[in-house]
Amino acid sequence: MKTNWRAAMAATVLSVALIGSSVPAMADDAPAAAVVSSASYSLNESMSAVVKSVSVNRTSGGLQIGALVGLTNNTGAMARVPDYEVRVKTTEGTVYTLQASSANARSLMAQESAELTYMVTVDRPTDAEISELSFVEVDEYTYPKTEKVLLNVPVTSSVWYGTKGELTDPSANIAWGETFSLPSSSSPLRYTPVEMSKQNDTNGYSYLITVLADNQGTGTETVPDFRLDGKTADKTYAGKRVEQEPVTLAAGEKKYVHFSVTLDQDVSLQSLLLMTTEAFVPAGGASSAQGAAGAGAGSAAGGAAAGSAAGASAQTQPGFDVARLIIAAPTPSSPSNTAGDYTIGSPIAVDPLNHLIDSKTEVSLVELHMHENEGEGFKSVVAKFKISNKSDMTVATPAFQTELVGGDGSSYAGTRQSTTAAELMPNLGYVVSYSFMIPASESGETMTMKLLDNVTAAPYSSTIANFNVAVQKDTDDSLMSFYPFNVKLDDWTLSAFTNTAAGGQGLTYSYKLKLWLTVNRLEDVVVDQNFSKFKVELVDSAGRSLGSQTVPFTGDNKLVSGEQTIDLSNIKTDQVSSPITVKLYESIDTPNGEATRLVKTLVQP
Repeated sequence: MKTNWRAAMAATVLSVALIGSSVPAMADDAPAAAVVSSASYSLNESMSAVVKSVSVNRTSGGLQIGALVGLTNNTGAMARVPDYEVRVKTTEGTVYTLQASSANARSLMAQESAELTYMVTVDRPTDAEISELSFVEVDEYTYPKTEKVLLNVPVTSSVWYGTKGELTDPSANIAWGETFSLPSSSSPLRYTPVEMSKQNDTNGYSYLITVLADNQGTGTETVPDFRLDGKTADKTYAGKRVEQEPVTLAAGEKKYVHFSVTLDQDVSLQSLLLMTTEAFVPAGGASSAQGAAGAGAGSAAGGAAAGSAAGASAQTQPGFDVARLIIAAPTPSSPSNTAGDYTIGSPIAVDPLNHLIDSKTEVSLVELHMHENEGEGFKSVVAKFKISNKSDMTVATPAFQTELVGGDGSSYAGTRQSTTAAELMPNLGYVVSYSFMIPASESGETMTMKLLDNVTAAPYSSTIANFNVAVQKDTDDSLMSFYPFNVKLDDWTLSAFTNTAAGGQGLTYSYKLKLWLTVNRLEDVVVDQNFSKFKVELVDSAGRSLGSQTVPFTGDNKLVSGEQTIDLSNIKTDQVSSPITVKLYESIDTPNGEATRLVKTLVQP
């Protein structure tokens, strides 16, 4: 076999011709061996090869065709990488010679493997369907030159058509939640898509996709550089990996990898495309690539070849994209969208791989109440979570966020109380409150609560726990719950007073509310000045608020057992109204203002 290694240093010439005329008269007439594209096959006496991917994409420079080939040196000594031409043939019979990347390996050590990239951009207005890839040995130093087709590799079922967003290999289409490995990769890493959530952020509407990476090998592995694109029926949206730093896993370790896809409003994804970008460096840089393409045009078959060479000269891309897998988007019945039932007060099952709540911190939902806001057109839901430090050392208070999903699938973001304790003391619990604004039509009977981590994959939020729960029913009995306080109303009176304004100018009115209470508190639960407050509001017969006052559960002038007197002065009225309604609330300070939960309504006889 004649091989000229000096030809390997020259730029590969683009040729466009029909397959029947692409082989000169002196070419070897022996038929080439046909193999399956995913199989490894013998290329020569020392090298074996596998066609890992073929890609057809539309770029600003024209139709881009790329190929990724794996070579293995099967001998016990170093071997040079042969300078065979790599050509692709379309179903219409047109042949294109791909240019080799100047970054391709020139030699391989004994038993070493390497990946080589080949690419060309053609000034072609129509798409092309690739049927086979060929390895051709060309001897430029004979006259006429001789060519020998070493291998023809059928690739009909394994080409990525970026112009169509299609991957024709049926085995490359997988269901949501199915574990997979990267095709043509020997890495022991396995991946499972576990969550896809639609979010609205500063960048617009996005999907956050969470993939679980599992290292099933015996050594440390790094997640390779791939991304997930989103696909609808007629459009593809580019995605990106959220983690900026390499994701490394020790043997047996599992970690989450996050991807985001920004898309148009009101768009639902049908599938996800697992994409890799194969690097390509033109010979001598862009200027050298232009010269080589121009030279090729002069020796190619007429104007068609010249046009193709012009397309090659326009190539400035750093590589070409290849879709490896198509992952079906999750449905409402997918594993990531199902939640179990929950009992108020029990520990919440939190994802053990999350980075926000450690294994020694226990979170429980202790209260979930809903009430109507008369005249406001919406309802309020207040959720209280007890966070308990089960360790023997101080830990940071986890700053998780919440989301409430209604019976119709609508999601409502929770607003966390304005201030919380920075740390949790050992063997103590701390209460954190969240408020939600929901439509008046929501019954609250079938709702899903989500705990979110908006730190790990910032600015996106990922779910670390979700469960089904119904709002608690408020009762008319005398016991009021303000976890960790239980307040029993034993009796109450309301008195009105008429006062002469300062300087004798008119009259003012005030009320004095006396409450006889029994206040009990649970042990080992800490509250501070950030805890919610007991609020009293007076409402006249027309439903107008006359005034209100809040009383803390802790600190000075706190709510205590026995007689509690609440003075309400500066009432917004010019006369004493009757009857007066007394509304008792739980009041929570949030970044969006005060959030209240109506606990009890008292009507003056």
